[in-house]
Amino acid sequence: MQLSNLIQLVSGGLAMGAIYVLVALGLYITHLTTHKVNFGQGDFLMVGTFVMLATRAAGMPLIVCVLLTLLVLAVMGWLLDRIAIRPLERKKTLKIGAFSWILTTAGIALIVQNVIELLFGKTSQYSAPLFSSQRDHVIQVMGAGLFLEEILIIFAAAIIVFLFYGFMFHTKWGKSIQAVAFNPEAAQLLGINTQLVKVGVFVLASILAAVGGILIGPLVTISPHMGLVFTIKALIVAAIGGFANPVGILVGGILFGVFESASNYIDSSFGDLYPLLAALLIIAIKPSGLFSERQTDVR
Repeated sequence: MQLSNLIQLVSGGLAMGAIYVLVALGLYITHLTTHKVNFGQGDFLMVGTFVMLATRAAGMPLIVCVLLTLLVLAVMGWLLDRIAIRPLERKKTLKIGAFSWILTTAGIALIVQNVIELLFGKTSQYSAPLFSSQRDHVIQVMGAGLFLEEILIIFAAAIIVFLFYGFMFHTKWGKSIQAVAFNPEAAQLLGINTQLVKVGVFVLASILAAVGGILIGPLVTISPHMGLVFTIKALIVAAIGGFANPVGILVGGILFGVFESASNYIDSSFGDLYPLLAALLIIAIKPSGLFSERQTDVR
């Protein structure tokens, strides 16, 4: 393989891996705090791509489009908690009640898919570039032609992931999340509003999905049914890295994204299959994830 091809593979893999990390971090933070995840997390990302598509088509400034997308997804996260999560809390002592959130979040995902399909149709669409004047703006790096949009998205996602870690481990709200994750009853005795924290993590997870949707729009064709793939891959990334270790999730996303890019280069017909098989093998050998023991679980 030539160096230029290698650079292109790594660039594409890092871009997609960064998106998987953003979605997986949303799964991580809700699982950490409530022991539940949104099985429609990828569909929330899909909504973010279509909100950006609609607002930009309406001629709104980019910053307004981004803020509206974040707001819409934040409201969706709040509604998800109120409709699909909180009503089930009083049923958690029952076997079916303890896991019914799987059905409710998946049901919300199906509703979201159908609403978007009714509004925008079934055909795949293209989102306008975020950072450049044209979709296929290419720059040369060591003989490799790289999309400017792809490079800037890698940096943008890296900054957002860095800010997330800072929020989680160096802010009062982040420490409240960790306290609720460790012991909700003790956190409540310390004056922490545990219900507000639980709502907040679903809102934060939805905002992370919105960011992923904003960034991924210019890289791929978007459709109402694209979300399931991102949910599955984000779950795999979280499982590879270890659900209790955000640093492991970051490394897992990078590894998965680069391996997926290389697999598609080697065999485009089955390029998506090989990373999934490799992930299943890793999980079978080490179910707790590659990096689960390197950082203490705060729960």
